[in-house]
Amino acid sequence: MFHFGRARCAVLLSLSGILALSQPDCFAQSQSPVNISNGLVTGIVLDPSGARIPHASLTIHSDTFDHSISADSEGRFSLSLPIGSYQLTVTARGFAPFTVSITVDPRSPLRLELPLTIAARAEEVAVPIDGNLTTSASDNASAITFSSAQLSTFSDDDATFQKELQALAGGNAGKPADVYVDGFSGGRIPPKSSILSVRINRNPYSAAYDSLGFGRIEISTRPGGEKLHGHISLNATDNAFNAQNPYFTTVEPPYYILNLDANLSGSIDRKTAFNLTAVYNDQQNNAALNAETLDTNLQPIAYSQAVADPQLTSTFGLRLDRRLSATHTLTGRYEFNQINLTNGGLTAPLTLATQAFNNGTTSQTLQLSDNKVFGAHVVLESRAQYLRSRLQQNAISNMPTLVIEGGFSGGGNTAQSLRDNQDHFEFQQLLSVDHGVHYLRFGARYRLLRDANLSTANYNGQWTFPSLGAYAANQPSLFSITTGQSSATILTGDLGAYAEDEWKVTPNITLDLGFRLESQSAIPDHLDPAPRAAIAWALHRKKQRAPFVTLRAGGGIFYDRFAAADILTSVRQNGISQQTYTLSNPTTYPQLPNTAILSVSPPTIYRINPNLRSEYGWIGGFSVEKSIARRGTISADYLEIRGVHQWASQNVNAPLPGTYNPANPGSGARPFGGSQNIYEFDSNGIEKMQQFILNSRMVINKHLNVFLSYNVARGRQDVTNAETFVSNSYNVAQDYGRAPQPTQHLFVGGTAQLPFGIAANVFASTAGGTPFNITTGTDLNGDTIFNDRPAFATRPTANSVLYTTRYGTFDANPQPGESIIPINYGNSPNFSYVDLSANRSFHLGPRHALPAAGKPAGRSTPPYTLTFTVDAPNVFNSHNPGMPVGVLSSAYFGQSVSLNNPFTTNTAANRVVFLQAAFSF
Repeated sequence: MFHFGRARCAVLLSLSGILALSQPDCFAQSQSPVNISNGLVTGIVLDPSGARIPHASLTIHSDTFDHSISADSEGRFSLSLPIGSYQLTVTARGFAPFTVSITVDPRSPLRLELPLTIAARAEEVAVPIDGNLTTSASDNASAITFSSAQLSTFSDDDATFQKELQALAGGNAGKPADVYVDGFSGGRIPPKSSILSVRINRNPYSAAYDSLGFGRIEISTRPGGEKLHGHISLNATDNAFNAQNPYFTTVEPPYYILNLDANLSGSIDRKTAFNLTAVYNDQQNNAALNAETLDTNLQPIAYSQAVADPQLTSTFGLRLDRRLSATHTLTGRYEFNQINLTNGGLTAPLTLATQAFNNGTTSQTLQLSDNKVFGAHVVLESRAQYLRSRLQQNAISNMPTLVIEGGFSGGGNTAQSLRDNQDHFEFQQLLSVDHGVHYLRFGARYRLLRDANLSTANYNGQWTFPSLGAYAANQPSLFSITTGQSSATILTGDLGAYAEDEWKVTPNITLDLGFRLESQSAIPDHLDPAPRAAIAWALHRKKQRAPFVTLRAGGGIFYDRFAAADILTSVRQNGISQQTYTLSNPTTYPQLPNTAILSVSPPTIYRINPNLRSEYGWIGGFSVEKSIARRGTISADYLEIRGVHQWASQNVNAPLPGTYNPANPGSGARPFGGSQNIYEFDSNGIEKMQQFILNSRMVINKHLNVFLSYNVARGRQDVTNAETFVSNSYNVAQDYGRAPQPTQHLFVGGTAQLPFGIAANVFASTAGGTPFNITTGTDLNGDTIFNDRPAFATRPTANSVLYTTRYGTFDANPQPGESIIPINYGNSPNFSYVDLSANRSFHLGPRHALPAAGKPAGRSTPPYTLTFTVDAPNVFNSHNPGMPVGVLSSAYFGQSVSLNNPFTTNTAANRVVFLQAAFSF
């Protein structure tokens, strides 16, 4: 029986445990054996009807570990084990013995259900909750789990590896997947060599999560151990091995990538273990620049240039695990990361070299976790994190920015100088209680961000031209410049608290009921309730067998938090601290307009709507899961998403419809009067999405294992994100249409053991085209935003501006009666990618006799390993064109001028071949 008085004592102790190395116990602790880095394994032993079997015997075995325990009178057991893989054998009088493999992770307590069969029948395999065969909410077969060994499926280049994980979890450049490192949010994906396991899309409807479990990456870092282990690798490529980026039309400078990765782990004393990681990455890269400019005779000419943009990255990480008692562990982790980038900012299409900037970023992460186990039923964990980041960025030119719609972006980079100092704090308190048929979870998280920012963005001024012809004639359509105070500081926080009950209603039905409450400062909406519910039903062929299929359904409300960067924008650009002036159809180009002219017009301001709501989605779905011949699982999920109060930007003082004449910049009646532009963050958008997900993980035999993930999504929305302006401030629904994301995405991966000791790994991805927007390149409604779309040319007149394209004939000056084309009307090319690697390991050193309980002595693996690897991202040199240019007036309209390779930061090559040598002991 769980005593709530003891829980209160535990909570108080755990809150102080983060700051102290030891603390007194509230009551006597379990005497289960434990090692330096331990993980909790609990469970129950059941007969075929689901009744509990008392006093069953359990034996745990590995190459270096043997231990036996007995279940209690209610069939329960609990023990703490060092990190590693084990064989767990269960025996009970009158029942057939069986064995199951388990992997212990100190970050994720393992709960097992062990259904024994009677001795006269065939032996059954145990069903661990992490094995995706039970009705526990965290065991949805849609989740994909990779151990450290299985991560060999992915690229050995860390930048590529991180992008492959993001894509597999459903992340993209517009909305990356949420990454949690050792339970903390906001961090970066650590180096591959320091990762113990990766879990993707686990427990989708849990109240413990602020966002939907789909699109979530949970990473556990590797703790130390009793023995000293080390690893060092050299991973490199050179332009001589690679296939050139086909968009380089000039001679490309030489380039290379050199990656050094070292790891050392072991114990400091009997109670303290360490894991040390260091990574150095030198990437001498090149950017391919392609655009259309003017020659000396003011005639259009193709511009192409190869620009070196090297990047240096250094990472250092240290993790310490301190065993304070048999069931009490304190973990600390520190990471230092530094990135220096030269000639950055050149990846956008139609960019000239003068747009480059130099960038230096330093980030530090400190994490502390205090984990305490009370008996066999209660786990209490306290966590604290501090993230410190410092960014310095300087444009290489302070000339005014030139934006020629559909032609090029030149002059100085509009970002100019940037200094950004961010301090993130995060605190968590988590309590798990195994109470009979109820598994209770309680928790709270508070995050605080301080952002001190200095920015001279647009202090150099920006000229905008609707076309190359207007640029040749020195006829810009808009000039904007920012003045005033360049620095601003914000302090914002968010709080989330939850309670959840995983109720095993019957042996084959589990009901999850949860409630989460969230709040955020610095925005008008401060109270966001989020109920969650899920149910799982395991259908049996027979009572003593594993489920025939498992059916799941769930739903709830999920909120997004308003970005701190957008809060900072509203504080800085409030019209008082900083002023942004715009002047339509200026006549002074290339001379900057006289400041007296600018001061006559009121500055543009950016604000948060006083009635802004937190955007959220009603999300529901169901799934079918099936175990296949005990070799793996297959699952099919269907999701229905309804997003409301979706964020976007709009000019709330734009000229009223029908009152603005583009030929007369001062025309138009405005709802607030005057001529001031008022940009506002609003929450009046909607989103509708249907998604089908098919996942499978199979162990074909001891030589081959594969995984598959197939995603079909059909999304429609009228806003994209908080920073993107709607095209019509008075009719947001005019932008309702296809979401800018692929409708289909397939991932296939696996590992195969080949003859002669060679291991092959493959990660493959293919996707359909991404919808892209088609615009006129002009401002047709006077909102100063150049995102207006043409109309279908059904009633052209003498005033029409017609373009005949493969998508149809469009009128860039829509006439009365003509329909505006839908948003995201175009389609980008399809995408395909295969990352193939092969490695061969050589074991060196003496073998030693290894005793085994009740078995003949075996021989250990030699202590030293030398591994050689060849890794080829995009091994088939697939040509994947990037997003086509969508500005009608551009000579490149409908064409791609850059590659689409979301899995690498290397823009110099299309196919890359890495050679790696690694030594470990």
